[in-house]
Parts: sequence; structure tokens; C-alpha cells
Amino acid sequence: MDILILLIVVCVVLIAGAVGFFAWTVRQGTFDHADRLALLPLDEDTTATPAASGEEDNANATDRLQR
Repeated sequence: MDILILLIVVCVVLIAGAVGFFAWTVRQGTFDHADRLALLPLDEDTTATPAASGEEDNANATDRLQR
């Protein structure tokens, strides 16, 4: 029976720690932009400059693949 009381105390301490850590991260604003940051890699790069000639870019790409 003593181990059951010890297990309950340990579980309550772990749950309180997890809830406290969650409250601290929410207060810090960690989860404010989670949805925007998850979609950021899917965003198209609009700052790229167009190349002067497409043929040179294709040749450079082929050279990079052969190395």
C-alpha cells in the first residue's frame, strides 16, 4: 500500500510540472505563430531575381548534377 501512495504523489508532481511548463510556454508566446511557421516552407519565394538567360541556368544545373 505504501508504494501506491508514493506513485500517486509522483504522478501528481509530474502532472503539476507539465501543467506549469505548459503555462510558462504559453505565457512566453511560444505557440503564437505555430500555424504560420508550419506553413512557411510552402510559401513561394517572391524575392528571387529572374536570370538573364535560361540556357545558362540549365547548363549550370546540369553541371552541378554531374559532379
